[in-house]
Amino acid sequence: MIRHTLSALAGALVIVAGASPVFAQAGEDNMARCQQLHGLWAKHNGTSAYSKMLDADMGLEQCRKGNYTAGVAQLKSVLQRQQIPVPAAPSVAAQ
Repeated sequence: MIRHTLSALAGALVIVAGASPVFAQAGEDNMARCQQLHGLWAKHNGTSAYSKMLDADMGLEQCRKGNYTAGVAQLKSVLQRQQIPVPAAPSVAAQ
């Protein structure tokens, strides 16, 4: 009984460890998207008005905290308000 339980736990550990790069890649892709959008905003607006900087910086901070969905949405909103075209998200290449 104990041997069966240990075997099952070892198998689960192998599955989780094997999936780690996938989860890490997804996070990097999302952070890369946040950086892409913030960089685009900075290219066009650098240091214009404080409130504009605050909105973009708050979006980037959301991404840094791991809340990519909210961060990307806020950055897209900032770009759209300033009529800056939002580039399509890069597709994930198969490995």
